[in-house]
Amino acid sequence: MGGVPFTFLAHQAPVLPIKRRWPRLDGVALVVGSAVPDLAAATQNLPIDYIAGRPTWYDGHSWSQQLAWCLPVGLLLTWWIRRLIAPRIVPYLPDLGPFHLRDYALVGRNRHRWWTIASCVLIGSVSHVVVDGLTHSDKGVISIPSLDTGLFVVGGRTVTTGHVLQVVATVGLALWCVWQLRRIGLDREMSRWAGLDPGAPDAVVPVPPALNAVRGVIVVIVLASVLAIPSQVHRGSTTAIMSAVWFVLVGLTVVSVGCWIGAGRTGRQPVPVP
Repeated sequence: MGGVPFTFLAHQAPVLPIKRRWPRLDGVALVVGSAVPDLAAATQNLPIDYIAGRPTWYDGHSWSQQLAWCLPVGLLLTWWIRRLIAPRIVPYLPDLGPFHLRDYALVGRNRHRWWTIASCVLIGSVSHVVVDGLTHSDKGVISIPSLDTGLFVVGGRTVTTGHVLQVVATVGLALWCVWQLRRIGLDREMSRWAGLDPGAPDAVVPVPPALNAVRGVIVVIVLASVLAIPSQVHRGSTTAIMSAVWFVLVGLTVVSVGCWIGAGRTGRQPVPVP
């Protein structure tokens, strides 16, 4: 299922230039789509394999899974992140100087046609399986047998051409992704994509109330998810990691709802969403 290139940063690197080249595309859907094939790993080795004759497990790395898993789950996550999590959780993140992470709270302002969102999810998911296919001999829509060529042995395990390519791709793509995120932040592209002048007052994401308290809860959720990984390793390491990611998403959703309710009572919204 997963492995390397790792799901996050590495797999987002190929889709960020697409958004930067064509700003009218849905950047959230592109990024979500580039991760959903690996998120399917959380469905592996569940106690129940079938319900009413339908499998409870998915792969996410084949052509059929682009429509069976990646598209519906990608559409759900795109809405979930854009409308609920990002506008209410991102303001609590550190801005990180040139990266301007808080600008990502502005994704809640964007509106896209459903076919744009759907096509961007599929572009992201297909880019994921293509990159995987170039570094794995047994997954994705591409199969390159020469990736199984043994190079040397370490600790009794044969290191193949594919293993080396996976590490190189993970590091290289992750660095490229970080560089692009820095450029997006320096150029304040998130504000422009949201239809705002970066220098205008409404382009500045205000620091929300109860900053440290909510940050503390977010840290606890992430730590609890990481600490829960060993209890799921028997299902596979990738499955355990992706299960932790889903746990984080659910936890952040709970926090988002709490922030939403709190903002409604105080009359303060972290980010003005039209």
